[in-house]
Amino acid sequence: MYRQNSPHVSQSRSPPVYRAMHDPSGPATLSTTVVHALSDCLDVDVTDSRLSLYDSVDPDALDALFRPRHDGRPRHGGTLSFSVRGHSVTVDSDGEILIEPPVRR
Repeated sequence: MYRQNSPHVSQSRSPPVYRAMHDPSGPATLSTTVVHALSDCLDVDVTDSRLSLYDSVDPDALDALFRPRHDGRPRHGGTLSFSVRGHSVTVDSDGEILIEPPVRR
């Protein structure tokens, strides 16, 4: 599963930013946590087949990118950003997931 702080909207940015946190010691993969966060943010069912990471990022590569090293040491200092359905998604090596809605003009 994933650990999510209650949906947090940053007051310092416009548009609002949705924040979730991946628990690397939990049973869910990082890509699963991202999909759950996106489904919460977009207010769609997580099983909705239209919600997929495959058009934006390879879920297996995302999971491997921040997976602990072979000796068990965590990876630090990296981020990955991509877009899903117009939303900007940023994943940090510490497990923080930020989702920004499309900019409205």
